[in-house]
Amino acid sequence: MKKIVLTALVAVCALTANAQAWFGGSVGFNMYDNDGENKETETNFEIRPEIGYSLNENWDIAVGLGFSSWTNLLGVKDYNTTEFTISPYARYTFAKSGIASFFVDGGISYGSYKEKHADAQSTFEIAVRPGIKVALSDKVALVSHIGSFGYKSIEDEYDKFGLNVDNSAIDFGMYFSF
Repeated sequence: MKKIVLTALVAVCALTANAQAWFGGSVGFNMYDNDGENKETETNFEIRPEIGYSLNENWDIAVGLGFSSWTNLLGVKDYNTTEFTISPYARYTFAKSGIASFFVDGGISYGSYKEKHADAQSTFEIAVRPGIKVALSDKVALVSHIGSFGYKSIEDEYDKFGLNVDNSAIDFGMYFSF
């Protein structure tokens, strides 16, 4: 048993010696002042940590976890929801210019969506998201996704397919390499 553990440890060390692993993610907060029929202020909070591994100059693999919370969704008082997700994805970097890299992420997401006073529902998403990475140093980078193209389903709620390029589809994050 000691030989197996030692062999596994040596293998992990050998892989990470030349590898570029990273962690990071994004945090977001929004407030919407609704002036329509439903006048409650809607708030949204999101946190999405990620950990990834660079396979080579062009390919990365990663997994992200997500938590989102909405209060007074659509301006409706006490229409509160939460969502938890796990999102494995692959990233292909197709162009580099100085400190900037342009990429596209392709992945899937599974999760649980719950409205206040209702049972939790399963979620599924498959999407392609373009983005840009700006390397501030060898160890720190800023990352932004701009839009998405894909399919999302919330059990017994809705299915949607399409292209989303409005300001709700832009996010910013930071990665730390080790």
